[in-house]
Amino acid sequence: MPDAIYNEIVMNKPVIKAAQYRVDGADRSIKIAKSSYYPQLSFSAGINTNYYATNGMENKSFSTQFDKNVSKSFSFNLSVPIFNRFSVRNRVRNAKVQKMASEWRLDQAKKDLYKEIQQAYYQAVAAESKYKSSNIALDAAEVSFKLMNEKYINGKANATQYNEARTNMLKALSDKIQAKYEYLFRTKVLDFYKGVPLNI
Repeated sequence: MPDAIYNEIVMNKPVIKAAQYRVDGADRSIKIAKSSYYPQLSFSAGINTNYYATNGMENKSFSTQFDKNVSKSFSFNLSVPIFNRFSVRNRVRNAKVQKMASEWRLDQAKKDLYKEIQQAYYQAVAAESKYKSSNIALDAAEVSFKLMNEKYINGKANATQYNEARTNMLKALSDKIQAKYEYLFRTKVLDFYKGVPLNI
């Protein structure tokens, strides 16, 4: 049963999703680091214009100069990596180490989640068993008290025996109520791990 719950919810838990995203991000970081091994081609383009005025000379209008003084430029730049003092290799290695660390954290998060689910499941099973036992104990205590009450009425038992039977019945009732709420609490914890909305 813990395995079924775990397999159903493992990839829907935020802590697992976050750890998985970190692994995916680390994988992309490796690819980005490796891209520096390859030649890079870049392109740039520009456009500019200007206006000037000289004292004592006839100057053309701003709009005319703006149109006539336009210059355009295009450039391509090819960068071929030959030797970079192992900086790219070191970046790739560092990215791989980061990915391994992210994978380890993902595995640890999964193990922690499984352990929590397993613990919640067995606590719920134990609480259910305790609740059933408390029902049986209460039934027995009620029968015992009923018999003792009859004996007390008929003078076959004294007040001490009567009070002891009554106390045992009240304790059994108290234990049943406590076991009931413990069982409800444990099932709600298990429902939380299943992703069932909490209704009180």
